[in-house]
Amino acid sequence: MAPNRSPRKPRTQRTEEPDPQLLAHIQSLGLATVDDYLAWCARHGFGRRAQKHWRLREGERAFARRATADARLARKKQEQRNPAKIVDRIFRGELREADVTELHWKAVCQACQSKRESRATLRAFQSLLKHARTYSDLISSRPAIGHIGRQVGNTFVAGLLALARHWQSWIRPIHDWRPQSHNCRRQFSSLARHLLAEWPLPAFMDSVWFLGSTAEATRRQAWFLHVGRGRNIRTADLPLPFTKRMAHHFLQAPADLTVDGALRWGQIQGLGGSERLARAIIATRIGNSFEHDDFWLTVLRFFVANAMLDLAHVGPIVDYIHNQRFVAQDVFVAPGVIERRGAAQPNFTIKGRTAASLLRQVDSWHRTLAQATQSATDWPPSGIAGFEFVEGTERSGNRRIWTITELLSSKALVAEGREMKHCVASYARSCARRIYSIWTMEAKSFEGRSKVLTIAVQNQSRTIWHARGKCNALPAEKHLGILRRWAEQAELSVGTYL
Repeated sequence: MAPNRSPRKPRTQRTEEPDPQLLAHIQSLGLATVDDYLAWCARHGFGRRAQKHWRLREGERAFARRATADARLARKKQEQRNPAKIVDRIFRGELREADVTELHWKAVCQACQSKRESRATLRAFQSLLKHARTYSDLISSRPAIGHIGRQVGNTFVAGLLALARHWQSWIRPIHDWRPQSHNCRRQFSSLARHLLAEWPLPAFMDSVWFLGSTAEATRRQAWFLHVGRGRNIRTADLPLPFTKRMAHHFLQAPADLTVDGALRWGQIQGLGGSERLARAIIATRIGNSFEHDDFWLTVLRFFVANAMLDLAHVGPIVDYIHNQRFVAQDVFVAPGVIERRGAAQPNFTIKGRTAASLLRQVDSWHRTLAQATQSATDWPPSGIAGFEFVEGTERSGNRRIWTITELLSSKALVAEGREMKHCVASYARSCARRIYSIWTMEAKSFEGRSKVLTIAVQNQSRTIWHARGKCNALPAEKHLGILRRWAEQAELSVGTYL
């Protein structure tokens, strides 16, 4: 009799996990699994085994990069060869954002896939794109307003979409328009007036079409229609009251201003201020903001009345008044204990003050900021890339190194303010809360290192908000050029007024 034997347990097959280097290689090729990788190798004539020498894998990665570049180049040529066909395919839903290479076509795809755009708007947008592409150079992704730089809405494609949203207000057919200039700004200006205006409009009004899709942008576009139909700007939905004189000067504002800057221009000139004073005010925090305008109107009247005041003081005075009346204060009530309190002077008024007394208060405030080392605070980097640019050559002896670096502590802001003689230390709390980041531009040469500009960047919008030299001097054209290089490299927008 055979002895009882316990039944054998079935053998479990070992499944070997692919090694991490192989997985990383597969992901670098844009593939997901080992089977996908083996199939890819078979299609393209590579060895059909998973484990390979690193040189073979490097060759496969190089092949994949070339194939991706070739496919992108083929798509780009197709987009340039027949743009009308690309427009039709996008609006039929055959092409998505990932299927196109040019930024302006990606923007068109985003608009078509957006749920906020009506069918009528998209039909008008399609007509604008096809007609504009046939007769103009407006289908591009370069900034429409150059000195603003790359920011949401500041492209001609975005401007065409903004015009399409007002299709119900068009007074002439799009097909009757032909450009009379090769300049894109003039082409867009002509198109906007053809569609929406019966009366001449100043050039700065074009800026309303490059502000994005916010409610405030729509409000300003309504001003374009209002004035374009021959109505007085005073009867539009303005954020501040306008006199007849202000309305007259508003229409005479320079072409390089935005419509908000033109409102300030008209207001200041209407109060009797000079063009230089208007420029100085527009360059401050209230240049394009109309919050608390009843109060700020009294400050503007003060500047107009003190015509001999050096305009270099306008910015510091505005910063001081804003800080005293509207900014909450952090006060040390015990060692290491900070208490948030209200503004230092919530009832601050300009009435009864002289220019001399106000300048003394501003100077005292600056000294207080410079001495505020007891509340020293550090904060982490903003994540925005710094900058280094070398110009000139050693042979010619004019080599210079430009750098832009972030300041990461209140002590650094105090030191910057002392050397540059301005109030950048007032930004410490905003930097700690990650609202702003402060940067310093320096130039290094054989003679040594010198500070050139202090720069404030609004972190969320990645916009260069302010840039000032010593004693709040405006940037020279050379320094603006360096600033724009940094903005292009770090993907920042440049504010309308620095």
